[in-house]
Amino acid sequence: MRILAIAALAGLPAWTLGPEVRAQQDQPILLTPPQKLAPPSGASSPAAPASVPYLPPTRAPTRPAIPPGEPAAASSVLPVAATQRSSGVKIDSLQSIDPDATGTLTASQGGFGADMWLGTERDIVEKLLPQLPVSASSAAMRDLMRRLLLSAARVPEGKSQGVSLLAIRAKLLAAMGDLVSLNTLLNATPGRSRDQELVRVETEARFLSNDNARACALAGGQIRDHKVPYWQKAFLFCQALAGEHGKASLGVSVMREAGEKDEVFFALIESLATGTPAILESLADPTPLHLAMARVAKAKLPDDVISSNRPGVLRTIAISPNAPVGLRLEAAERAESAGALPVDSLRQIYSSISFSEQDLANPLSRAEIEGGPMTRALLYHTSLVQTVPTAQAEVVARALALGREEGRYESVVRVFMPVLKRIPPSAELVWFAPVAVRALLLRGDTLGAEAWFALMRASGLFNKDTAKAIDQLMPIVRLMGSSEAAEWNTTKLSAWWETVKERPNPDDDAAMLYSIFDALGEPVPADSWKKLVTGANRRTVTMPNPALWFRLLEATEAARRPEPEKKTAKSDETASDAAAAFEVRDQGTGDSGSAMPRIRRRVAETVLLSLLALGEAGPAGADPLLLRQVLISLRHTGFEKEARAMAVEAALAAGL
Repeated sequence: MRILAIAALAGLPAWTLGPEVRAQQDQPILLTPPQKLAPPSGASSPAAPASVPYLPPTRAPTRPAIPPGEPAAASSVLPVAATQRSSGVKIDSLQSIDPDATGTLTASQGGFGADMWLGTERDIVEKLLPQLPVSASSAAMRDLMRRLLLSAARVPEGKSQGVSLLAIRAKLLAAMGDLVSLNTLLNATPGRSRDQELVRVETEARFLSNDNARACALAGGQIRDHKVPYWQKAFLFCQALAGEHGKASLGVSVMREAGEKDEVFFALIESLATGTPAILESLADPTPLHLAMARVAKAKLPDDVISSNRPGVLRTIAISPNAPVGLRLEAAERAESAGALPVDSLRQIYSSISFSEQDLANPLSRAEIEGGPMTRALLYHTSLVQTVPTAQAEVVARALALGREEGRYESVVRVFMPVLKRIPPSAELVWFAPVAVRALLLRGDTLGAEAWFALMRASGLFNKDTAKAIDQLMPIVRLMGSSEAAEWNTTKLSAWWETVKERPNPDDDAAMLYSIFDALGEPVPADSWKKLVTGANRRTVTMPNPALWFRLLEATEAARRPEPEKKTAKSDETASDAAAAFEVRDQGTGDSGSAMPRIRRRVAETVLLSLLALGEAGPAGADPLLLRQVLISLRHTGFEKEARAMAVEAALAAGL
């Protein structure tokens, strides 16, 4: 008990003591005179400690400490100072943890490295990062965007304008509809429960995924401290969900008196209270809260709800039972194309649609005169019920052609791939072989593509049309990296030109293909370019802002010249920094010929500028000159594989 009393006087809780000490509280208290403690004989008194000069921290804490249970971002914990005591004990203090350095991908996991912002000013990142084209349908662009946003990295140098880079990244992931990546990023963020921006992003993500219970728990934690309209509306919705309509009605009255003008919200709250479905005449820019309320209230979504181009919103519309079938189909195709909806979900929506006997009897005839999501759903339904390989091939070929015409080729390939793989190569399907090869190579099925290519080679020995088809196919096969084109090179482009020069716009096709090969390091012969020279020496093109364009050229030049890593005493002291494991380095060669670490500058900036230059249209809609520069920039930054993937997307979209 004496020990417990001392602990109490010292302000220490009893649970800080060991169990054997706490167990003594039930034993009799031994009362004895106090004893004077002295050092053992022969022991010398400790010397007075030398005065230690005050060392101010190198960076003042900008964030509160991490509460228990909150994970810390390993990449953001850096040693600050070390004090050597006379006892030989080295004491390190830590800088504050900067949440902006949080990430879930290291360099070995596909991230861009801890130094990815090296050489880039923070104010540039704060201006450009929010402009990422998150709605682009390019799979290669989405992959780069996701890795850019999830990379664990040191924050860019320079003064912040009060902008949270972590909040920007979280919002972009939510807009992309990548809720899984968003959740992993938030879980890795220290102190996120105290960041209102991050809590709002998480709340809206919960509403989008129909997880109203978790969203309401988050809203309830914010309404006490933040009296802003968003949290008030979210809390009123949660009250209505709990059946507290009287309280919700009172809150609505207060908001109306305060001047709130969100009539969609008010109509949906009233609908939840009365049980009468609300009539929404327009919802052109729906919020996650609006969509969650409309689903609970069973309010039919209006036609203009599809005008939203945010993949996350489109995904929610696609799975909403209160949306008309046509809207769900359009939203599902666009969401899948943008990577926000799994392809299996799109297949399920296709399969759930009922068609008349007349539609099922003539699907190809309808596809010849009518396109759109409903026609693709009809073709998919037909491909599942067909058992004759020739009929299946005709349906798949038409679906892929329709997808290319409407800018959704890659999405259609993903949807119809299981059907395509069930079609066996045969002599009567040699016409289908080029279609199958392109689609299979796009999905990385080299074995399947080789089987169809073998069929073409055998037929091409005696069939001139098949031989011509092989010549036309070889450039795209080369771009895709297939071994079938191992012996092909750009000196053979003249044979390809003969197969396409009768097409509607052969010069445009050739300019795109030649620009791609040149960007990938395979120079095109001057004679091939000479054939494209005509009297029309001017054309209208869409180019990025000149300032962004020249910034891209400058960043590319800096990134393509890796610098030797400078080793300093300070770098030795911070060798234990967890972020050091995330460095992106090249192995260069010094003057002595020995390999030495080399580090690239402005890596993330070059990728960011490349994505902004392409815009929402992506590689498929880029002018050849613009695409060429983007591919060069990515290759010089170390993204060879990604550059080739973009090249393939552009070539296939052009019908090559």
